[in-house]
Amino acid sequence: MANKSLGLTVLDVADDPYSSATSYRVLCKDGRVVYISIDDGLYENDDYSFTPKLLSLLPHFPPGEWNRGRITRTQERPNPHFIGTTCAKLSKITSTWHQRFVEFHELNIGEKLMPNVAEAFHLDLGEVIAKYARFEWEIPPYQTETEVYHWLNYHNIGPQFLGHLTEGGRVIGFLLQKIDGHYAQIQDLARCEDAVRKLHSLDILHGDLNRYNFLIGKDRVVLIDFETSFKSRDKASKTEELQGLSENFLDDRQEAG
Repeated sequence: MANKSLGLTVLDVADDPYSSATSYRVLCKDGRVVYISIDDGLYENDDYSFTPKLLSLLPHFPPGEWNRGRITRTQERPNPHFIGTTCAKLSKITSTWHQRFVEFHELNIGEKLMPNVAEAFHLDLGEVIAKYARFEWEIPPYQTETEVYHWLNYHNIGPQFLGHLTEGGRVIGFLLQKIDGHYAQIQDLARCEDAVRKLHSLDILHGDLNRYNFLIGKDRVVLIDFETSFKSRDKASKTEELQGLSENFLDDRQEAG
């Protein structure tokens, strides 16, 4: 949500997993992205999620080159105010194997499929899927997934990896080919098992197989969501993962029935 009078746009909101605060990823009018943590109890509960109202309530943004700040209040200063603004070295994805880097502001973000996955349009790439860490604590799984896409490059198992997604040069995610298809159904099980066997032939375990991690395209099955994938040559683990997929499909059919 944007507040044009303040020149601020809230890009993302999430509960801080390490405190009772709410975290915000905010685009400033000068093009900087800053990360703000707002302590609980400073505003009405609804205002934390209704960002147009929240932006109008925030204290004046401090000047200077900072990217992380906290809004709190104390007994001495009972009104909400900034404290501890810093120019922090933010975590980033370090597995940068692809030659293309795209800045977040180059994307026209469309429908959000998940809080950190969105359809997007890029002038050169066209329609893509953007998958990115909104906040620092989301970096580790996308570090893993970026590495896995490197292992899968040219093997036609997942969607095509189109490049790294950056924010001020810091790698926070990646762009993927948009697949036209649908989630797997019970009748797709055999084809999905073949896709898993192909993955296993590279000594990679997916780690979270369920029918929602398969997209059934016009001419192929596409595996997605490799945040928990890892290398393994263990045959028993491969067999167990494949058997678990069949059980998952059957359980879903029973629940649907």
